Amino acid sequence: MTVGTLLSRAAIITPALWLWLSPGVARATQPLEEFLQGSESVAFDAREQAATARQKDAEADAALGRLLPSLTARGVYTRNQFEVAANLGGNRAVIQPQNQLDAFFVLDVPIVDLASYYRLRSGRAAARVAETQRDVTRVEVSRGVARGYYQFVGASALARAARESIKVAEANLRNVELKSSAGVATTFDVERARANAERARQDLADAELAVSLAGRALETLSGVSPQPSNDFPQDDLHAEAPLDRWMSAAGESPQDRAAREASSAATEGKKSATAALLPTLSGSAQQRFTNATGFAGREAIYQLQLVLQWRLDYGTYATSQAQAASRDVQKVREEKVRRAVSDSVFEAYRRVEAGVVKARSSRAQSSAAARAAELASDRYDAGAATQLDVVQAQREAFLADANKIQADADLAFARASLRLAAGSPPSRRNP
Repeated sequence: MTVGTLLSRAAIITPALWLWLSPGVARATQPLEEFLQGSESVAFDAREQAATARQKDAEADAALGRLLPSLTARGVYTRNQFEVAANLGGNRAVIQPQNQLDAFFVLDVPIVDLASYYRLRSGRAAARVAETQRDVTRVEVSRGVARGYYQFVGASALARAARESIKVAEANLRNVELKSSAGVATTFDVERARANAERARQDLADAELAVSLAGRALETLSGVSPQPSNDFPQDDLHAEAPLDRWMSAAGESPQDRAAREASSAATEGKKSATAALLPTLSGSAQQRFTNATGFAGREAIYQLQLVLQWRLDYGTYATSQAQAASRDVQKVREEKVRRAVSDSVFEAYRRVEAGVVKARSSRAQSSAAARAAELASDRYDAGAATQLDVVQAQREAFLADANKIQADADLAFARASLRLAAGSPPSRRNP
C-alpha cells in the first residue's frame, strides 16, 4: 500500500469520533455542534428538503380547499344593439336594455365528494413523508458534516506525523553527513538519507493538501471555517451493546418511518382514484343583480341548486388500477427499506467488532515500529546496521502511525454508522 493511499484513507474520519474527543481537540478547533448547527441553515440538501416539506404542506392545503365552500363574484357589462321592452298592463318591462349590467355572486358548496376527501388524506400523508424525509436528510447532512470535521482533524494529525517524520529524517541525514565527513559513512548512505528526507517532505505536502481540502469541504457544508486542530483522538475500544438491541431500535429509524408514511400516502391515493368512480353531490346559491328585469320586474334574483353528478369512463377506472399498482410498489419498497436498514445495522455492528481488533493491533504495530526505528538508528551508530535498515525502519514507523489513525477512523465510522442506521444520534452510547 502506498503512502498516498494511506494518507487518503486515513483522512476519512467519521461522525462518532466526537464521543471520544479529548479536551485538547475541543480547544484546538470549534466543537462539532457548531458545524452541525451551521449546516441546518447552510447545507444545500437540508435547505432543499425544507422547501420540499413546505411545498407538500401547501399542496395538502390546496386539496383541503376543494372540500370547502367557494365564493365567486362576477360583473358583466353587455352592449346590445337594440333595446327590447314590452308594455304589460300599462307598465313598461325592459327585457333587454341596450346597456345591460349584471352582477353575480355564487356560493358553491361540495356536499359529498369522496374523491376529494381521499385526495386530501393523500396530500397530508405526502406532507408527512416530506417532513419525515427532512429527518432522513438531517441525518445524512450531519453525517457529511461530521465526516468533513474529522477528515480535517485526521488530516491535521497526519500532517503533524509527517512533520515529525521530516525531523527524524533530517536528523538522520545530519548524522550520516557527519559520519561521511569523518570517513565512516559512504556517499551512498548520504544520498539514501537525503532521499528519505525528501520523501518525508512529499508526505507532508500530501497531508497539508488533505488538510486544506477537508477544511474547504467542511466550510462548504456548514458555513463555518475550521480553526487549526492540534490533536487526534483514539477510540476507547469498548464493546457495543448486544446486536439484537440495535436491530430492535432500527424499526424507528427515519428511513423506516419515511417508508411507512410513503406507503400510507400510496394507499390514500388508491382510495382517491377508486372514489372518483362514485357520484358527487354539490350545492350552489346564486344572487344576481341586473337592469334586465324581464317579466319578473325585479333587479335582484336568487337561485338555489343541488347537483348530483356521476361520471363513468374507462380512464377513471384505469387510473384506479394504476394507483392500486402504485400502492403495491410502495409496499415492496417499504419492505426493501426495512431490510436495508437491518442490513446496515448488522454490517456496522460487525465492522465495530472487527474494528476493535484492528485498532488494538495497529496501536501495537505503531509502538513496535517506532521502537524498531530507534533500534535501527542506534545499531547504525554502532556500526551493526546499514543506512538502508534505518531508512526502512523510519518509513515503516510513519506508515504504522498512519495505519493506526486509519484503524481508529474505521472503527469510529462503524460506531457512527451503527447509531445512525438504528435511528440514534452519534452521541448516544447505547440504543
